[in-house]
Amino acid sequence: MKIKGVDINNRRFIQGTLLINVPAGSINLGKDGIKRVRTNIGGHYVSFSYISGQSIKAKIKDTLEERGEKLSIPEIVQESGKKNTPTTSCNPFEYIDDDLFGYMNVINADNKEDVDYKNKGTTRIASFKISYLVGKDGDLTSDYGVKRNGALKDNKLTTMPLDDNTRLFASTTYSGCFNIDLNCSGRFFKGNYAGYKNISDKFPINNYKDLIETADDEEVVLKKDIRRKRIQTLIEAIPYISGGAKLTTLYSDIAPKFIIYCLTNSGNNIFQEISNVKEDLNISALKEALIDYKDIIKSDIYLAKRNGFLDNKNDDLKKFITEYNSDSQNQYKIICSEDLGGINKITKKFSSEVIGKVFDEVEGI
Repeated sequence: MKIKGVDINNRRFIQGTLLINVPAGSINLGKDGIKRVRTNIGGHYVSFSYISGQSIKAKIKDTLEERGEKLSIPEIVQESGKKNTPTTSCNPFEYIDDDLFGYMNVINADNKEDVDYKNKGTTRIASFKISYLVGKDGDLTSDYGVKRNGALKDNKLTTMPLDDNTRLFASTTYSGCFNIDLNCSGRFFKGNYAGYKNISDKFPINNYKDLIETADDEEVVLKKDIRRKRIQTLIEAIPYISGGAKLTTLYSDIAPKFIIYCLTNSGNNIFQEISNVKEDLNISALKEALIDYKDIIKSDIYLAKRNGFLDNKNDDLKKFITEYNSDSQNQYKIICSEDLGGINKITKKFSSEVIGKVFDEVEGI
């Protein structure tokens, strides 16, 4: 959709990538055990586990809530003749997750009330988009597990082996990328097609006039300070992601161990190929992405990794960063600490130096 007053000169996206190290875990379970894929790549079959985008978004929401954010209230909608459907408050004025994560309100839009507090029949495309986080080829393994089956023998509970699916766990590095559309964050459309009817005709917009910077027949835009704060809050939660399944016996720290952030004026994530099912981190692919797409990069590139993770890549990564930053043809530089560490510190630095300024420096964003 063409956003009013927005073109390539003031179009802005946050592009990010993250690697999560899981020595032994069961992060995303399905009905047949840990979720996995078997596919043909280059004529060879590979098998790997994954974390769905829906799952990782749920974990980020949990992190936001733990950090004190007020999130949208989930609700089960019961429509006659249809399945019960989950939805949220569908109020992007009030809730950060309805704004950035999007919603679909399946409540019937035939509203005979004067005021539509539930914002019926509306949908919103997420400003925050994230890929599946994919593991590595052959990352699934299993242990020998048993359970008490409730039968008594000699006054003792007997045991029986667990089946293969319940014993599977992953030992892997998950990689994925994400994108935050800054122009659409805090901007709510009044269109009549899917994803862009964010506000119903009878939604009480006037209740939120203190939050609004501009409003007309096509869209409502929140004040810059609110939009900026919401995106900073989301970005600064990423280093604290936690959760998973079977944590009692398969606990694993799923906070990112490698991150990159930058601004671009294109929606495509330039970092998607720097990790794959065969390799944790491809520095040549990172170099190619930054050089080949330098015309769309609109900020410094912020990079950090956890010391102890991929330390065998340190020398090559530092060498590349030094060479890249020394090249006068590269307008923007790679920002990192001397030892490449400090994911939380670098995330906050990006939040302050880039997100903190972009809404003031880019007109009409």
